Amino acid sequence: MMKKISFTMLCFLVFCQLNIWSSSIEVNAPFFKKAIPVWIDSRYSTKNKEGRFEMTTSGRHYGKQIEKNLTVYFRAIVDGTDLQNPLLRLTASSNYRLSVNGEFLGHGPCVAAHNYYRVDEYELKEKLTPGENIIAIEVTGYNIYNYYLINQPAFLQAEITDGERILAATKTQAGDDPLFQATLLEQRVQDVPTYSFQRPFIESYRLNSAFKDWMSVKGDSSFQSLQLERTAHKNLIPRRVKYPDYTIRKPVENRGDSVYRFECNSTGFIGIEVNATTPTKITLSWDEILNDQGVLNPQRLNALSYIYYDLEPGIYTLESFEPYTLQYLQVKIDEGSCKVTSPYIRQYVNSDISRAFFNSSDSAINKIFKAAVETYKQNALDIFMDCPSRERAGWLCDSYFMGRVGFNLSGNTLIETNFLENFLLPGKFEFIPEGMLPMCYPSDHPNANFIPNWAMWFVLELQEYLERSGNQALIDAAKPRVMGLLDYFKPYENEFGLLENLEKWIFVEWSKANSFVQGVNYPTNMLYAKMLLTVATLYDQPSLREKAVRIQEFIRKQSYNGNFFTDNAIRIDGKLVPQTANCTETCQYYAFFLGTATPEKYPELWHKLVQDFGPDRGEKNIYPEIYP
Repeated sequence: MMKKISFTMLCFLVFCQLNIWSSSIEVNAPFFKKAIPVWIDSRYSTKNKEGRFEMTTSGRHYGKQIEKNLTVYFRAIVDGTDLQNPLLRLTASSNYRLSVNGEFLGHGPCVAAHNYYRVDEYELKEKLTPGENIIAIEVTGYNIYNYYLINQPAFLQAEITDGERILAATKTQAGDDPLFQATLLEQRVQDVPTYSFQRPFIESYRLNSAFKDWMSVKGDSSFQSLQLERTAHKNLIPRRVKYPDYTIRKPVENRGDSVYRFECNSTGFIGIEVNATTPTKITLSWDEILNDQGVLNPQRLNALSYIYYDLEPGIYTLESFEPYTLQYLQVKIDEGSCKVTSPYIRQYVNSDISRAFFNSSDSAINKIFKAAVETYKQNALDIFMDCPSRERAGWLCDSYFMGRVGFNLSGNTLIETNFLENFLLPGKFEFIPEGMLPMCYPSDHPNANFIPNWAMWFVLELQEYLERSGNQALIDAAKPRVMGLLDYFKPYENEFGLLENLEKWIFVEWSKANSFVQGVNYPTNMLYAKMLLTVATLYDQPSLREKAVRIQEFIRKQSYNGNFFTDNAIRIDGKLVPQTANCTETCQYYAFFLGTATPEKYPELWHKLVQDFGPDRGEKNIYPEIYP
């Protein structure tokens, strides 16, 4: 059949398939009237004797856009008199912080797939006063591979309108419309280590007490307006999800030694107030717990949980640019004399959980529900993350279960739509094989690592997402991705149809189950069969249903040893031999959760799991041969 299709037609069909979803979400809808994506001109590389930036002719073309850890400071001065509906739209890379007259307003943008950018909107009427107002936007371009903010050139595209009137726009020439001005203030130290393998750079600052004047004082002489350059075109898409909850949390206890405890783990921007009477150096450090000696360890999670401030004498209100997760905050004065007061966390969490309510006569269950809501709102900002601290990455598999929780707590699938949509937008994924999906996304994987199991969970999530949302358009758009995934797995099928010797990170569960993934891993194949059944249902593929049933039957014959399911089999003299000593508790749960086993087919095993297994099995020495 394929041989009868010309190469040109085939390319056209593939192009159409990969762009079904992007066309359905109005890519490049008219978000902006005049604004274009800009960044500081790359010819600014030196300063004159007065400390002001000068252009050179030797600047690398677009070099500033890819410079690591560079912060550019943008502002627009807007007369708030008699405005009807002033509206700010913006997007950026990597992250922005928005203030009006020196007061925090927002942080963003939402993460999106490679070469796509989500546009935020802010109504300004209640924020502006009659006369001049300063709308300030700090944008940091990280330009480094990580799992949190993908490595793409820095830019800002922003526009303030009042109806059809343009009050300010990012452009390179003023023309008829006012411009956003931009400068380099060099307040944030560029040459610093990364926070973790999964996130970009830590924060370190050199400041004087006038460091915020540029965003609140109209005549601030330190703001040297610099020329901007136009960046490459950006594919713009809607934000879709609701805006964050920025509620302030204050500590409930000062434990001594300048260690502050908050009520619970919290995620957001760390703030303090400082009155420095001499040049002062301060280090903030934090963690979610204290060790057995009551000491805070900022590197416990293989992350550098520090912020450094080098301050001239003066009064400061300081707040981190990036969000972090902590319950304990330590303030250390390394040099100088100062007074530190009013520590806080400005939350950066999901606001769409206010209707979720639960109450029972059991206070322990009530606490569990409260903790669950707290966990969800910190991990589900604009995508589903596995942790809001060290990684802030959108992991598959985690998302399968978070999708369920999100619908229960919010009553919608807005975040899940964004999460899944991000996997559909790119034409291909760099660094990993054709057909495979990234294990977490949006993210970069230059080490070419991936988890084949997690791609299967993506398919399972699609079916439940359809049941929750009714969004058949997204399911249809996902079909090329799903079929490409099936094509990826075909070369690994053995004579039984089971996947054998899969490559890269074969991940079953954080337990002994991850030690038995060589050869044929039966939990992985249970998942594979379930994925095939799901594809058969989603896309009306009865042959895949038959294939899945055959795989399940082979697993039952090979893996079940009469008492438990064995985790894996390896080749011995060319013959596939189940490793009967490799039995994990996880494998049994996989069997029932994914339908390879049922209580009706395996009543004795089901009874054992329900009655005998649990957190105290080790203490009671029940089935010690089964790894927990």
